[in-house]
Amino acid sequence: MEKKCMERLVGKHCKIVTKEPGEDIAHVVFGMVTLIDYNAGFVIIESNRGTGCLNMKTIEAIKPSSKKV
Repeated sequence: MEKKCMERLVGKHCKIVTKEPGEDIAHVVFGMVTLIDYNAGFVIIESNRGTGCLNMKTIEAIKPSSKKV
């Protein structure tokens, strides 16, 4: 993904779809994007499960969403 598009997602709640290589099903994560590390290729998110780290290569789609209470 391009840097200019990803920077707009920092601080926003998003729906992130990831798919690991070799797996058939995709995983969906809802959380707030807190940091994007382009050098390491990771996206740091805060979700209801805690702080997590996703590899940029496994991300299929990111969609900004409103936070649901």
